[in-house]
Amino acid sequence: MLLGAFQAQAAQDFQYGPDPAQMLTVCAPFGSGAPRPATLLIHGGGWRAGNRQMLSHVCEVFAGHGVVAAAVDYRLNTDPPRTAWPMQFSDVQLAMRWLRAHAADWRIDPNHICAEGDSAGGQLASLLGAVVTIDPGDMQGVLPGVSPHANCVAAISGPSDLLELAKVHRGQIRQLLGTPPWFDFQRLAISGSPALRVRRGVPTLLIHGLDDDAVPFSQAVEMQRAVTASGAPAWLIAHPGGHEANGMTDDQKRMLWPFVATFVHTEHLNAPASQIPIEQGFDSLPGGLQ
Repeated sequence: MLLGAFQAQAAQDFQYGPDPAQMLTVCAPFGSGAPRPATLLIHGGGWRAGNRQMLSHVCEVFAGHGVVAAAVDYRLNTDPPRTAWPMQFSDVQLAMRWLRAHAADWRIDPNHICAEGDSAGGQLASLLGAVVTIDPGDMQGVLPGVSPHANCVAAISGPSDLLELAKVHRGQIRQLLGTPPWFDFQRLAISGSPALRVRRGVPTLLIHGLDDDAVPFSQAVEMQRAVTASGAPAWLIAHPGGHEANGMTDDQKRMLWPFVATFVHTEHLNAPASQIPIEQGFDSLPGGLQ
């Protein structure tokens, strides 16, 4: 049963770091009581386009399902190598630390802050679940004593292995990494590959199109295997069609964000942690939720 009995407060904008691009919008449910879960919402756009306004409706959906949501902007790779990787991950790690440091402001449970993203945002969200400590970067000295680790992850059409993805989209990955020589290219690509960095996984929901030609379905399979091997559950919901929601029915598209929001709230599906057809996956939320 989908949670949906909460009223959302007016969205609020905050700067989470020293750069003007480091902004986020918080959508919180009304009400009092026990601490509640939260999530970062991370937009896609090939690491070089997009903004948090793309997620304004999604932010409200999450708040309506009892989750404090923070839709985040991060510095885009618009002028490589100056804006190349790992700048984007430095930003979302800082956004996670900022949200955790301000947990009391919205009655957030600091041990239940997840990350959700689509496409490039799915890669960033998955990295937040895979990497436990603060990575080297120009933001590592801001809020250094706060954990950047996500407690669960939901990724839609997210890349998981940049070394493999470079075989399909070499120019795009080289631009992301700043067109370095091969040795640095390999090192940087591994640093941006959540499937290659999982050591202590978290409950993970992967939603991916079987015919995705932007991010091959094999990337989701690899991510699921890596999370499962680390000892955490990982559910892979497969749908016919391509990138993101392309190929889903209208009913499935309407269910998508409430379904993901409820997963973030519960960190669980009532199904084996395996590959699941979308029809079965959307029926696999824990029952008895009000």
